[in-house]
Order: sequence, then C-alpha cells, then structure tokens
Amino acid sequence: MAVDGDSGAKGVIRLVRGCPCYKVFGDEKLCVNDDNVLGMEVIELDPTLFAMHKDKTAMDQERADGEDVCYCSIFINYPENKVYCISQGWAIRIHARDVMGTDLEDALQFLTTKDITQNAEICSECLYKFLLTLSDHFADTMTRKEKTDEVKKYVNKFSLMIAVKHSQVDSMMQPIGTEDDIQDGIDHFGFLRNYLQQLSGQQNRWAAIADRMSKEGWEDWAVSLVRNREKLARAEFQFYSQTLQLRDINDFNILIRMLSFVLKTADEILTINTKIHAEIRTDRFVEAAKTDEDLARLASYAEKSRTIEHNFGNILQILSKL
Repeated sequence: MAVDGDSGAKGVIRLVRGCPCYKVFGDEKLCVNDDNVLGMEVIELDPTLFAMHKDKTAMDQERADGEDVCYCSIFINYPENKVYCISQGWAIRIHARDVMGTDLEDALQFLTTKDITQNAEICSECLYKFLLTLSDHFADTMTRKEKTDEVKKYVNKFSLMIAVKHSQVDSMMQPIGTEDDIQDGIDHFGFLRNYLQQLSGQQNRWAAIADRMSKEGWEDWAVSLVRNREKLARAEFQFYSQTLQLRDINDFNILIRMLSFVLKTADEILTINTKIHAEIRTDRFVEAAKTDEDLARLASYAEKSRTIEHNFGNILQILSKL
C-alpha cells in the first residue's frame, strides 16, 4: 500500500497506493477532493514507479498534463505533515480540512494486514473511512452512531484477518481460510468457530503437558514456559470472544468501554508472547527441546510470535487513540 521515498526517513516523502478522495459510483470514477466532484480519467499506477523521487519538488514533475487525470496514488510530505495528489499536485482535503500525514500513517499501519498489491479502489475506501472514524482531525464530522458502526466494522474485520494469519503460521493449527474468504456481511462467529475450537484445544493440550512436566520434576522455567503457552491460547480466545461481543453494541460510550477490555487483553497477549519468544531463544530451551517432543513443538513458535507482535502492537497503538 505504501512505499517510502527514502528508506522511511522522516523529512522526505512517502508514496501511497490509493487516495481517500477517490470514489467509484457504478461506472463513474470521481475525485471528491476539497468537496468538489470531478469526473476523472483513471490511470492506476503502482506508486513504486515514482520511488526515484526524494522530495516534493521532485514529485511535482510527475503532474499529469490533463486536469482530469488521476493516478490513484498520493504522497505524504513529511516536512509540512501534508498529503498531496501525485497526478494533480493539489493538497488532499476532506470536508474543507487538510489530511494530515500523521493520520494517514496511522491508517496505513492499521491496514497493514491487507495485501499491499490490492487495487487502489479498495485502499481508497479504507483510508477514507479510517480518517473520518479514528482521526481526531475529523472528530466532529461523523455522528456517534456512524463512528460506532465504523469502529465495529474495523475491529471485526481486523480480528478476522489476524485469526486467518495466525492459523496459517501456527504449526499446531489447521488454517481456517484466507483473507479472500472474509467478505462484508460474513457471519463472524461462524467464520471464527473453527479457530476458537482450536484455541480451546490448545489450552487443554498445553495444560496437560505442564501437568505432566511438573510430575516429572522439570525445572520451573520449562513448566512456566508451557504454562505461558496455555495462557496465550486462553488470552487469544478471550480476545476474539470480546470482539464478537462488539457486534451487538450500538452505544458509542459502551463501545469505548468494551474496547478498553479488548485493549487490555491485547496487551496481555503481547506480554505473554514476549516471554515465550525470549525463552525459546535460550540455550537451555534448545537443549531441553532435543529430549522432549512437546517442547520441540515450541521451537516453531518464532514465526507466530513475530506475527502476534506486529498485529497486536498495531491494535494497541491505533485503538488506544479512541
């Protein structure tokens, strides 16, 4: 979705696929920048085509000859914290307000579970909804009912994408599907049922392993590691149970209260995950795993650990802004 103009360093630019002001209505492709409605000739370009440019002055050379040409790509100009259209050069504005680069950065981070090769139409709609829902800059442009509905959509969709990814990287799970299987209007509980069942099974399995190791006289660190793996499965189960409850909440204040519990659980998951990841990298674990099949299974946990750190870290950073 995004490409850094200079290794991601601040003080330069960042290129972004999609634009929050790009709208598609039937066969019409429109630009609604600064509350104007303009029919556009869309030439969807991969923003990496402009990666050789290092600042706004250089990017200005890419303006299209026609006033109705849209590349469906924008860029953040860090020195002034503003966002610009590549094809037309104008500042991106919604409801008579400039889109802030920092807000767009938050949107990009929140949407990082998505495929970066997806088409610009999907990216654009996601960016627009994020900015109006979660950005303080546009806090008064939506009713609380609208914000409630959009936040629920975000959390529900994001949690489903995390579950899909985690089921794919956990060696002790069967994948529950792909991101392509997640559609608007999908029965979230129906989709997550298999994943929740597998998490419940993991809790029981790791609890039994911990009990066995305690009886066999294993050192405290080894038993604690397995107990943490059990706790992680329980915390994940709790997280998805909490996000499923959000579907039935229509009051914004209650939603924010419920999100505080979701964030608390996400923080617990990150804490447990860090402990597990640190332990499986030690020499004592490597040696012990050579003689115990159950411990050896934890050696493959590193990939899931990195995925958990990335996704739940994003949840904490973005939703805590509410």
